[in-house]
Amino acid sequence: MKLKNTINGNETNISLCYRGLSPQALWHSLVEAEIRKLRHLASIASARITLERQRHAKSAFRVLAILEVPGPDFHAEARDYTLRAALLKVVHNLRRQMQSRKNRQLARLKKKARLAALGTASPFIIAGRAAVGRLAGTQCNPNFSRV
Repeated sequence: MKLKNTINGNETNISLCYRGLSPQALWHSLVEAEIRKLRHLASIASARITLERQRHAKSAFRVLAILEVPGPDFHAEARDYTLRAALLKVVHNLRRQMQSRKNRQLARLKKKARLAALGTASPFIIAGRAAVGRLAGTQCNPNFSRV
């Protein structure tokens, strides 16, 4: 079942695949609501969600999600005794991945801003300047005599 959903003016394709289950509107709305909660962390172009029930497995429900975003895609998989619990595990894993990427991007921007404020573009230049300052200074070890 393929669904097209527009959230905040950005078009998101949500593709649901059912294995061992019959499609239900409740599951569709649950998946759609959970994907909508992740929109503030990344620009999601499309989402492929697989809902699966394995009759002879201990954790009968499995959810697999792949979110297509600019850059590397996010993917997660989880199993649990209920479909909702497995879906919530997947969403939690995706949120953690997305937040981690966002935090790394912010740290990179802050580092660039700090370096720009110092007037250099590279941390190696800063280290080189510090080393030159140490060598050019009048630092000497009193245990050694200069010849």
